[in-house]
Amino acid sequence: MCRPNCFLADGSVGVLSTSNSSFLPAYDTGVGWDFATGIGTINAANLVNNWPVAAPQPNFTLSASPASLAVVQGSSGFSSISVAPQNGFAGNVTFSATGLPSGVTASFTSNPDPTSTTLTLSAGATAAIGMFAVTVIGTSGNITSQTTISLTVNPAGNYTLSAAPSTVSITQGTSGASTITINPLNGFASSVSLTASGLPSGVTGSFNPTNTTGTSTLTLTASLTAATGTFTVTITGTSGNLIYSTDISLTVNAAPNFTLSVSPTTLSIGRGTQGSATVTITPSNGFTGNVGLSASGLPKGVTASFSPNPAAASSTLTLRASAAAARGTFLVTITGTSAGLTHKATVTLTVHR
Repeated sequence: MCRPNCFLADGSVGVLSTSNSSFLPAYDTGVGWDFATGIGTINAANLVNNWPVAAPQPNFTLSASPASLAVVQGSSGFSSISVAPQNGFAGNVTFSATGLPSGVTASFTSNPDPTSTTLTLSAGATAAIGMFAVTVIGTSGNITSQTTISLTVNPAGNYTLSAAPSTVSITQGTSGASTITINPLNGFASSVSLTASGLPSGVTGSFNPTNTTGTSTLTLTASLTAATGTFTVTITGTSGNLIYSTDISLTVNAAPNFTLSVSPTTLSIGRGTQGSATVTITPSNGFTGNVGLSASGLPKGVTASFSPNPAAASSTLTLRASAAAARGTFLVTITGTSAGLTHKATVTLTVHR
């Protein structure tokens, strides 16, 4: 060993150098012999500074724009995924997505692709609601890179129906109404078409308006012969594929009415005489009207009168036969009329000498 300078123009002598042109010893000697190395003391700084460096490997990174997406149930969102090559990377990248919430699917426009692709995140009508981290992974051979997208799934616009009042009572021959209200949810603003089902016989339902974004008046009209009782009427609202319903309890009461009866039901009178019978008005369902009375089917020479007329409860029918009245047996019809209601009763009349 020689120190400090053993570098010769025609080669190195006794010292391992890290340079072929100047004195850069890998080992430096001390006084005496270095038993640790057998050849001298290591010049660590020189070795590290001159250690061969491996060439950088091709690689890539991924980025998403936008990196945050908000979608509504039943809709989709899009993000552009870009590949940034490094150190001469030029391969195809295969894309995949993980961390998708329930009901959300992912698709890529081009897969694999060396430069970019568009990610489509589609949320179904029943997709999970909330905020989720979706990881987009790019793979090319044994090289993998990833980026994250913040996905927010919001509830879709929706609505409910309500009826006020939800119990309607009407009488035959009359109408009742209920207000149907569209209650929007999550920004719903579409028009809803309304229909009614379960109507009893003789009852009709009409909406004003039929299509609405707010309220509609349902009018239920019962005819004089409508079925009586309590029924469930279902109101259905339709807007696209959103269909909801609410129920109304409808009671149809019998209309006020009356019946007629005559006592006695047979009369026998002679020419030039008269006979009488009592006509009775029997009310039902709260009937309180007056009934106008008339007689038809009278034989020639016979007249009829009622006292009182009109009557609320009863009236006396008087049949008078003239001296020249037709003889025989006849069926006389008594008719009672009140506010569109008409009922009849009969008397058998015999006219003799």
